[in-house]
Amino acid sequence: MKSRITLFVIVLLAVSAMSAFAMGDKETAAGAAAQPQRTINVLLWDDPYPKALVEMLPEFEKATNIKVNIEMLQPPQVLTKTAVAVTETSTDYDVVGIDEGNVPVFASLLLPFDKWYKGTIYPKTDPKSITPKMYSIGTWNGVQLGVPINGNLYVWMTRKDLIENPTYRSQFKAKYGYDLGVPKTFKELLEMGTFFYENNIAAGFGPFNGGPAGVLSEAMFMWYSYGTNFIDYTGGTYKVVLDEPKAVEGMEFYKKLMAISPKGAETMAHVERQAAFAADPKGVFSMFIWPAQIAAYEDPAKSLVAGKIAYSAPPAGPAGANAITGAWAIAIPKASKNPEAAAEFIYWWSSKAVADKLVQANTIPARTESLTNPAFTASKPWLPALAESMKVAASRPRFKEIGQVQDVVKKYWIMGITGAMPTKDAVHAIVVETNDILKKAGY
Repeated sequence: MKSRITLFVIVLLAVSAMSAFAMGDKETAAGAAAQPQRTINVLLWDDPYPKALVEMLPEFEKATNIKVNIEMLQPPQVLTKTAVAVTETSTDYDVVGIDEGNVPVFASLLLPFDKWYKGTIYPKTDPKSITPKMYSIGTWNGVQLGVPINGNLYVWMTRKDLIENPTYRSQFKAKYGYDLGVPKTFKELLEMGTFFYENNIAAGFGPFNGGPAGVLSEAMFMWYSYGTNFIDYTGGTYKVVLDEPKAVEGMEFYKKLMAISPKGAETMAHVERQAAFAADPKGVFSMFIWPAQIAAYEDPAKSLVAGKIAYSAPPAGPAGANAITGAWAIAIPKASKNPEAAAEFIYWWSSKAVADKLVQANTIPARTESLTNPAFTASKPWLPALAESMKVAASRPRFKEIGQVQDVVKKYWIMGITGAMPTKDAVHAIVVETNDILKKAGY
């Protein structure tokens, strides 16, 4: 008799739970239907990540009765359009994508995160779902202004077929006294790269010497790794804080990497790096990559090394590891007439359910639990490496005149690492001319 009563109670609870679940679905649908249809305008950058999101919009619009109009432009155009369309008193957009470097530029026009509407259908984004160093991308002067939404930062690639080759492993250990593998330190990167270069097996390193923003990223990667920042916001203004001797050490190390790089390394940009790593029969031993480019390196139709790449966080320099970021934050202008609908959209976008779908669409969200989900990592081995990189994320300088500074850094960085100018003189020239830019800007 007792067992029958217990069974009856279990069945009753199960039925109650199913009814409650069904009622919850009905209430969500009813809640959306009860809301008058609202429309929000969204300005984003044009790449596969927001394009994948567009495919999922019907789900959000059905759940919320919020119509979403998304405009996508090339990143420089997003900056220009935001500067024109968003002011203190009016805005053409309810949600804007802000490149991390431009967060300070628009900070006064953005609604602080702690003032965002709490959400009706989707819960407010939990800051803990993003690593603290990535989360800071949406912060300026101690105020959180937006939600970091994409995981765009340095991840490291190493030729797995080279480091697993028994002959190479034996030869390397005989010379250097430790096992060949994914380089964990700058010392290992240089020694392993030198081994492959000197034995005419592969180029040792793939530098980036293309656009000014990318060159600044490489310089910052070196400088952080040797224990110095470049420009800091302190005392309400921007100051050059570069420790010149440490900066010279970083430039000197990169100069050594240039010596084991492919021919034409002094002008290598993304296209040339991909050709050297993935299309040249010899290839390149090890280098960084931005996540959006991984698909091309793993495409057998385009790459000779598809399935032969080991991914990791970047190797550590004397002062530790860092991974340079180039991410976007999603923010709400203060002048938006639809801040509640805008917040609901961002909460949906940054949710785990949507992040999981974006991972499956071969894009990289900033939500770390999706990057470490075992359901995805087996077929996408770069995901855990991205999650590890996010633990050591490091931003480039962020202020309005950064474009001018990037040009200065590129000019003297290239001269220093190619031997056209002594590295000490190159670093000092960067400091002098950057100080001049800051002074003329009124800082």
